[in-house]
Amino acid sequence: MAPDRPTTESGSGSDNDEDKQSVASNSSTMATTDDFKADLLKAIKDIKTVEKVAFDQEIEIPEDFNISVQGVGDIKLPLKKAQVVKIITQARQAPFGRGSDTIVDTSVRKTWELDPEQFTIGGEEWSNYLQELSEIVAQNMGIKTPVHAELYKMLLYEKGAMFKAHADTEKIPDMFGTLVVTLPSKHKGGEVVLEHCGEKIVYESSKSQASCAAWYSDVHHEVLPVKSGYRWVLTYNLATGQSSPHTSDTFSETKLRPLRECVQGWLAREQRDRKTPYACHVLDHDYTQANISQKSLKGADMTRFMALQKALEGFPVTMYLALLEREEIGMVDFTEPEMQAFCHLPFTLSRTLDTYRDPFKGYHPSLYSVDEAVCRLKTLRDLQGEVVADELIVAENCILDPSAFEGVKSENEYEFSGFSGTTATHWYRRGTIVIAPHDSVAGLLSELDNHCDASPEMQIKYIVHLCSQPDVQDHLISTMVELVENAMPKLETRPDLMKDKSVLSKVVKVALQHERYQISENILAKFYKVLPSDLFTWLRQWVIEPDDDDKTLDNFNKLKKGLSLAMASEEGLPHKHKLVSHFIPLPSDLPADALPTPGPILEWTRQTLKNLCHGGVPIEVVADDALAVVGFALYFESKVDFLKELLRSVVPLFKDCPLAPGFRFMTLARVMALIEEGKLPRQQGMDLYRTMAGLLIESQDFASLQHPTTIQEQSKKMNLPPWLTSKMWAQLRLGNAVTHNDMGNFFSGLLKASTKSNNVSGQFMSKITKQVGRLSKASFQLTWLPFLRSTIPLLENEGISLSTPTYKKFFSAITRGVLDNFLGPEPREPWTWALAGVPCDCGDCERVSAFLRHHTKMSEEYPMNKPRRTHVQQVLEKAGVGCSIQTRRDTSPYPLVVTKTSRPQGVKLEAWKKRRDQVVEEFDQIQPHHLKKLLGKGYKAIEQLRAGQKGQESLSQGPQTGEKRGVDE
Repeated sequence: MAPDRPTTESGSGSDNDEDKQSVASNSSTMATTDDFKADLLKAIKDIKTVEKVAFDQEIEIPEDFNISVQGVGDIKLPLKKAQVVKIITQARQAPFGRGSDTIVDTSVRKTWELDPEQFTIGGEEWSNYLQELSEIVAQNMGIKTPVHAELYKMLLYEKGAMFKAHADTEKIPDMFGTLVVTLPSKHKGGEVVLEHCGEKIVYESSKSQASCAAWYSDVHHEVLPVKSGYRWVLTYNLATGQSSPHTSDTFSETKLRPLRECVQGWLAREQRDRKTPYACHVLDHDYTQANISQKSLKGADMTRFMALQKALEGFPVTMYLALLEREEIGMVDFTEPEMQAFCHLPFTLSRTLDTYRDPFKGYHPSLYSVDEAVCRLKTLRDLQGEVVADELIVAENCILDPSAFEGVKSENEYEFSGFSGTTATHWYRRGTIVIAPHDSVAGLLSELDNHCDASPEMQIKYIVHLCSQPDVQDHLISTMVELVENAMPKLETRPDLMKDKSVLSKVVKVALQHERYQISENILAKFYKVLPSDLFTWLRQWVIEPDDDDKTLDNFNKLKKGLSLAMASEEGLPHKHKLVSHFIPLPSDLPADALPTPGPILEWTRQTLKNLCHGGVPIEVVADDALAVVGFALYFESKVDFLKELLRSVVPLFKDCPLAPGFRFMTLARVMALIEEGKLPRQQGMDLYRTMAGLLIESQDFASLQHPTTIQEQSKKMNLPPWLTSKMWAQLRLGNAVTHNDMGNFFSGLLKASTKSNNVSGQFMSKITKQVGRLSKASFQLTWLPFLRSTIPLLENEGISLSTPTYKKFFSAITRGVLDNFLGPEPREPWTWALAGVPCDCGDCERVSAFLRHHTKMSEEYPMNKPRRTHVQQVLEKAGVGCSIQTRRDTSPYPLVVTKTSRPQGVKLEAWKKRRDQVVEEFDQIQPHHLKKLLGKGYKAIEQLRAGQKGQESLSQGPQTGEKRGVDE
């Protein structure tokens, strides 16, 4: 094994082809059969081990050993009944784990336990004796690293005490097993029966005054009932040292030759000719997703793993560890005798959509038929313990042992479907060593599950990290390229699966550094929208070579096709602007010490941007697109001419397509900003601005403008298809939402651009005045009232009198609209408690409706059973009736108590008062003398609102015959 990263590699060759030639040159001496899987399995199994899965021996307790229990005192050895009784008063029934739960059930486990804090062990010799004992255990169980024992519990088994078959959970880091020390206490029974891989071992503690036993954590064992006396034990968790290196076994060449020859023959074949693309060897011991790693391997598994590792040194293969899972789905067989008592369950439980773990009270029936089966690699780890992939699909023909899952206990889940039967899902899991030839690693890591959210991000991220290391082997670069190419079709349709946007950026960098230009080109062309902006800054630095124009152009040509394809796509103007502005920044944006952009690259940029004028602008545009459209003009000497040319394809959006208001307002805002900054010629820029603004004013229906808040609220009420969430629906529309700030910026630009011959600000005010009757109620509060307030300082800044008739009419129209449409007339005070009935004609609901319509009754009780109460409550809640609903439980049947809490008229009045307060708050932010000048006599209506009085009629009603409107005076 190579000592440096990637130490997952069994081979150390730098090139796949050289590795293959080496393998082929040695294959002539092989004597293997055509059945590669059987040969490799036999070669692995033939690695003999001295492992014992369990160990026990008689021991002598040190003379100075003593033990003391809180509340009891010193315990004399051997244990006597009188002290047992006292110990039990301090103890508790021992729990056990079932799934994620910890429970006490004496039919499963009947044992008294004490925590280490409840007792102390004394004697100078005990700690050394315990360590020696641990080392003896490790030696006998094939553990070749230093170990230590950590005290866990004191257990006391009285007559009848037992613990049904189970496996220990790993309670501390690097735990591999359990050590039990049986202290002197006379008893019969209490044997520990251990089973592993068909082997049965019985530990009989009753035959010795003191003894110990140890076993691996995954070994299933049962404590048989104690027949008499008391079995008294200390339990310890056995663990290896976290930083202790594993002492390697010594394997002779004779032992390793069958492994090498078998793998040589496998690798000598071309990749496409291998029936087994990668090999999975299941381990003897049980492992979990959390602990499957090299340092957690036990006994024979560790020995065989190290033999494989040694045998495959120099071979072009990579070894991984994983949890191999087989999932089977099928119908439950109810013909089994044990299932007769449960025949009613498919009909009883089919009313719910739940699944059940244990509906048959501990019995798990076999499947009548297996309708679906799939094998997965869960938590694939490299030999340093790094997770390579969360979940991969693996073909069954890659598993060396065809009987790998026979006799394995399954995790089960059941779903009931009435007459359709009962569907069961069984999961069988085994630890496994995965051996993958270098040329098949990408294929292995690309085997994603079929569900739509399966992402290749983790695998790509892992491989890219390895490829970023110094002296990376070439086969890893090839793996990265192939892995990304395999993932591209899915990522093109689901770019959101790559949560970390830097991953593809790193792929591009690594690929360019290792001269893999095609993959870089493909990523730039297909994923430019999700690539971070700093990648394009890095690409500029990679391209431009100081004092070497030829090298610079050569570098640029390696990226040119990918960049050109990105810029030629029909969507993503902001992303194209991101690309251009970071790869070819404007001279004014470059740092003082930066190298200038070479002329040919700048010319490519201008030509690419000109191409946008001929079909490169998307049909649907939003506000962000405007920043790109206007920003592109800065790359040209004649910026206004470019904008005119580009906007020939965009001008229809200003004239005939008012559904993109956000884009239109933002485009005008950016044009005006460039004029103000001196980046556009003022006269030409203002002419362009007036033309575009006039087209917008002429075509825009201002009543159709939507505020972001309105869009968000609408999205929550929409009846959308399952594939479209309310958030997605809103996101599609927020790009063209318009706020009062947008309107204020627009009006400010109009005031600056207006001339005597082309008063675009007056045209805008007149258009709003005509459309004010169609403005929505919500828009007055969200847009027009705040906008109204913002116009006054804008007019004053431009030296425009507030007495100008056009602006007075505009102000009057908006104010009238606020008072008439948003505020409305003040509702009357409520005088009755009559409410609307409910839309249900059942007898119970009709009685409730009669009560609701009654003018004076406030509360009513309806004695009825639970289903009827539930029905009435659901109908009332769905109808939104203003009442409280409670169940009184002091009589039978329980009565449903319905109490009226609000009246529709009262609700309307409170809502009106709230709107009035909002209106007053907005007008309070305008100077009174400004309001008086703009509203004239109509100002009195605002004063009346402030006083909480009725009186908006002066504005909301039309003038009397022959009488002028106050706001026009």
